[in-house]
Amino acid sequence: MKKLLLTGLACALLVGCSTTLPVSSYTPQNYTRFAGSAEIDKFHYQPYEQGKVASNQMQSTALGQIFVSSDVADLAQRGTALELEKTGITLGNSNVKLSGTVKEFKMDDLGYSVDWTYIINYTLTDKRTAATLLSKDYSADKKKTGKFGLPIDYANAANDMILSGYNKFITDPDVRKVLEKK
Repeated sequence: MKKLLLTGLACALLVGCSTTLPVSSYTPQNYTRFAGSAEIDKFHYQPYEQGKVASNQMQSTALGQIFVSSDVADLAQRGTALELEKTGITLGNSNVKLSGTVKEFKMDDLGYSVDWTYIINYTLTDKRTAATLLSKDYSADKKKTGKFGLPIDYANAANDMILSGYNKFITDPDVRKVLEKK
């Protein structure tokens, strides 16, 4: 009975554990360059909209909860905007709107390491006609990090996942054709 009570107490403590990752800053790092224009539209976080997690909570396979310091949709939008500017895309007055839906942002931290997954759908829309010019999912390259790192280590990994998804998007020849149009 004593063992069962201690096990129950340990589980209750683990379930209540949560961590907040300080990912409010983002430094653009892509190396793709070309001129074009786009207007940043709304970004969404699908797991939040489906009621699976909080708006600032990453999906996790462990017992604890992993939060980031801002909404996941805002983090992806901010990272995308900064990367677009570094690419050479003029933001603002454009006939093309860019929106995004983060479909998955997951830390699989069961086992001895953390496997990261990030899938985002980028949609380019013609503002004049409301026609969808492109809508594709981009999966970040798989990333594995140590399980027992500091929160800042995980924050850097989260930023790397956003960068990886963006790089797949911006190097897509179909994206370049749409963004370069005047």
